[in-house]
Amino acid sequence: MARPLRIVHVTAYFAPAYAFGGPPRSLLALCRAQQAAGLDIEVFTTTANRGLPLPAAPDGREMEGVRTRYFPISTPAFLLGATSMAAPLGAALATADVVHVHGLFNRTVWMASRAAHAAGVTTIVSPRGMLEPAALAHHQWRKRAIWMVNDRRVMQRADAWHATSEMEARTLGRLSPARRVIEIPNAVDDVVVAPGDVQDARARAGVPPGARYVLFLGRLHPIKRLDLLGEACALLTDVPDLHVVIAGPDESGHRAAVQGRFAPLRDRVHWTGEVDRRTKNGLLTGAAVLVSCSNSESFGMSVAEAMLAAVPVVVTRTCPWALIETARCGQWVAQSAAAMAAALRAVLLNPEDGRRQGERGRVVALHEYGATAIGARWRDAYESLQ
Repeated sequence: MARPLRIVHVTAYFAPAYAFGGPPRSLLALCRAQQAAGLDIEVFTTTANRGLPLPAAPDGREMEGVRTRYFPISTPAFLLGATSMAAPLGAALATADVVHVHGLFNRTVWMASRAAHAAGVTTIVSPRGMLEPAALAHHQWRKRAIWMVNDRRVMQRADAWHATSEMEARTLGRLSPARRVIEIPNAVDDVVVAPGDVQDARARAGVPPGARYVLFLGRLHPIKRLDLLGEACALLTDVPDLHVVIAGPDESGHRAAVQGRFAPLRDRVHWTGEVDRRTKNGLLTGAAVLVSCSNSESFGMSVAEAMLAAVPVVVTRTCPWALIETARCGQWVAQSAAAMAAALRAVLLNPEDGRRQGERGRVVALHEYGATAIGARWRDAYESLQ
């Protein structure tokens, strides 16, 4: 019997560094799905975490069943590299079939690309949305310079590129039409709650019993357009007792820059900060609707998680979610306060219709993003590169 393909994933940050937003969660779910599909998985990462670094574990430890090696972050920390990773990674490549590199614009990625190229190992790069125009516009001059020196070469060396959505696949196709682009969405763990989890999550957020709330789930960052969400919610004066829950880590003090947009809601807006999985799942399950209005997303984990929780979603057309419209599990609308407010109003004033949308969303999400389906697609993709 042939041995399973050995896949080495390399990323600058990994679970439980959830302050970095969706990528650590989505990559953990991906690794678990690939293991379930019979692949041999190991993750190389750093101790990077916003705030206190994660504990080092260069010899590896289990992260929810996934063997992960955490190497101490090197200075300067903002480059997200770990010099002590170089030798162990080089040794691991001797038995690897594929090196799968995640993200761009950091030293971990640059080192992994060089090592894989030197070892002659098949390499896939997942940019994770970092080449989308809106993402490149943030610190654009610094990124342009780094691209010319390092990341352009990372992309050129790769045997294939990975996109998590049709929108991202089009972006990568414009970068190099001849390059193979593998389009596979993120794997998403099912949203499971125990008795009392929803009530506990509401209480932690400060939402009164029985009140309905709109949920935003993600890091607080300018690209997420919380200012627009505040403007949209301020237009919902005809929705009685509307509450808004904003759950996610505050990146660089962005909350202070946008919380004034929510002033009309007074004490009905609730900022939770970063939440653990149990609280996150409780907030998702209890929400009346989830909103995503980012300037750019390569995927959008919170949308898929809301669908799995049978919660309707309102997503702007700047995010790659045409499926929401075709599957009738929410609304895919223009990125404007008026369009978002109209979509939210439709769900909040017609809860039975919202319930049906949520039920349709769960059926679609289980089929499209469940571990069994995604793991099998990746196994086939890796095998096709051998």
